Formats: sequence, C-alpha cells, structure tokens
Amino acid sequence: MDLEKFFSSELILENESILLRPLFFEDIDKIESISYDKELGEFGAKVKNRDDLVNYFKFCLNAKKEKELYPLIIIKKEDNGPIGLTMFGNFSFQNKRLEIGWTWIGEKFQGTGINATCKALLLDYCFNTLNLRRVEFKIDVKNLKSQKAIEKIGAVKEGFLRNYNIQSYGESDGTYVYSILKEEWKN
Repeated sequence: MDLEKFFSSELILENESILLRPLFFEDIDKIESISYDKELGEFGAKVKNRDDLVNYFKFCLNAKKEKELYPLIIIKKEDNGPIGLTMFGNFSFQNKRLEIGWTWIGEKFQGTGINATCKALLLDYCFNTLNLRRVEFKIDVKNLKSQKAIEKIGAVKEGFLRNYNIQSYGESDGTYVYSILKEEWKN
C-alpha cells in the first residue's frame, strides 16, 4: 500500500450495527446534531458553534487532500444517524504502521461499546487488509477516559512524550503512546 492508493480509495468499514465511511462536507448538518457537548473532550473544547464546526471540517478535509489524515464518519446503521468521527494518520506504509486517533463519539453513545466496535473494525482493516505490523494511539495525559478505553481493547502503553501537544486547556504535560501489534490483535 502507498499513500496515493490509500487516499484514492473510498474506504467503507462496517458490521451489523455501524458504518465507517469517508467524511464529506455534506455531513456537517448530520454531525452538528451531536457536536456541541462538553463531554466530547478536545473536540468539544474546540468546537462550540457552527463556525467552529465549519473550520473543523475544513481542517479534516484539507488534511485528507494533503494525505495527512483520513477522516471517517461513524454512522449508526439502524437509523443512519451520526455517532462521531475517527481518523487514520501518521502513515508510514514503508514501515507497516499508522496511527488511529482524533476520535470523538457523541455523548449519548459514550460508554455503550461503540468505540470498541469502531476500533475493532479499524484494527481488522489495518492488520488483515493493509497487512500492517503496528497501529499506534497517542492520548493526552489528562484524557483518562480514552486511556482506559484503549487499554480495554488491548493496547500497550509504551511511553510518554513530554510537552508533546498544545491542547484546548493550554500546554499539555505530555502524551502517552500506545500500540497494538499484529500478533497481539486477536479479534
């Protein structure tokens, strides 16, 4: 796999309950219905109104155009309603690795197992279709909810990147790096 081929694909991942597909600007009204909530972590802290959401969509779609991020909308198949967003990024196909992240799940779907289901679809695709060796996750030191969620699906905490990001709350003390290796993924 290479970046050109990956980004030219119309990635569709699904099971009986959820669908992950490429994000389009036309999804903005659908996503807006679940966007403005303080329980949405970093996304919720930055996206407080329609203008913020428009800017966020422009960022996501420009990052896809530049082959930096591949944003996916998460859809509930039962009613075709939005659940949230997730992305692939930090691609290194020559080293058979990438990062899954930038995920947010609507407040009413948090704690329902949707995130684990979504990650399972993404990881199956990474290991079984892309034949990657490693998938990484980076989580802010203060984001305990995401740390617990990623540990629950079997990710291994590998290290700590000091002063790695600037978050909505200011300068972060650091970011934890997690990974799952192909041989560890048994879903």
